Amino acid sequence: MNVFAAEAGVLGLKPSANQGAQSFNDTTNKDVSGIVYDTGKYQYPAQQLIAENRQFDKYDWRLFQRFDNQELMYNEWAAVMNFNVTEYSQNVYHDNADGTTTRFFDFRESSLKYFEVEMIGSSGKKIYSSDNKLRFRRNDEVNTYIPISLNIGVYTKPENCFPFGTEIIVPGSHDHNWNINPLGLYQEKFWFNVLNGSLTPEESALYDANYGKAVDPIKLYYPNRAIYVSGWCLSDIAQKMKLINSCFKDENPENCSAYVYSVHKMLQSMSSIKKLN
Repeated sequence: MNVFAAEAGVLGLKPSANQGAQSFNDTTNKDVSGIVYDTGKYQYPAQQLIAENRQFDKYDWRLFQRFDNQELMYNEWAAVMNFNVTEYSQNVYHDNADGTTTRFFDFRESSLKYFEVEMIGSSGKKIYSSDNKLRFRRNDEVNTYIPISLNIGVYTKPENCFPFGTEIIVPGSHDHNWNINPLGLYQEKFWFNVLNGSLTPEESALYDANYGKAVDPIKLYYPNRAIYVSGWCLSDIAQKMKLINSCFKDENPENCSAYVYSVHKMLQSMSSIKKLN
């Protein structure tokens, strides 16, 4: 049900957690096949690949898992894709002097008991909700208040890491001819229907076979406590970030709004995508 998969092609090697020199073969990452990783000098595969100026698939999150414990260096992964990551929850935040708001994870037991729970969508399918999210925001000198953003659910237990389709936030923008697209929220129709609609018999069978359960829980590199995301969701968000980045031909601020406008038009042209607002 993911139209992004074929185009994004997010495939990659999974590094070993063993210490010492590790050799991997992977044909989807240029200049990576057969490399021997120095796990004593470097913390994760991409760190060595960058240091040695090698070509590799920057959207492959597995290259950013630490050698010692497989925890994901998510800030470093976001940075190479020209994104940054912030914490998000509804009820833990700080109002800044410049009018912006800084949000933080909410790990209070009262919140977790209410928000991090199994629930049933209107389709009758099980999902696992979470108020805590990683928000991937594209680096943007123009749309500093509301940049292009994608959220991924964060959980305190690996068994809660159910897949769920990414919601994409795209700020209002205009092209060079001043055609305007207002702020848009987008999500694949399949996942919208899991939560708020109904599924066809084929979609229902697909969901029962692949989702509605924890899929590939990945521990994040987060010193304060153990937190997890679904590896399925990491691949889903990577596919979407790759397509978003493809709309940006350069990082000239004068062209930024036109490129954001192109993101709107791309998403609106996809039959599998629903505009939520």
